[in-house]
Amino acid sequence: MKKINYLILFVVVFIATYFVLCYLPSLRIKLFAPPMEYFVESIKHMVFFKSLVSVVVGLLAVGIPFITQRRAK
Repeated sequence: MKKINYLILFVVVFIATYFVLCYLPSLRIKLFAPPMEYFVESIKHMVFFKSLVSVVVGLLAVGIPFITQRRAK
């Protein structure tokens, strides 16, 4: 795989993981608001923790194919 594919994979996994963390029952916010405001506030809630977890999952998702590709050569 080319380096740009690894970057795209990382970004996609990072975003997907972040959104999953936004809507886990234990990390959800309790807010009666219009849907757009709720969406924005759920993204901002615990941003550092969610970012850290998303980076780790993204690096794992990129690292596994990278390692298996190197060992296959």
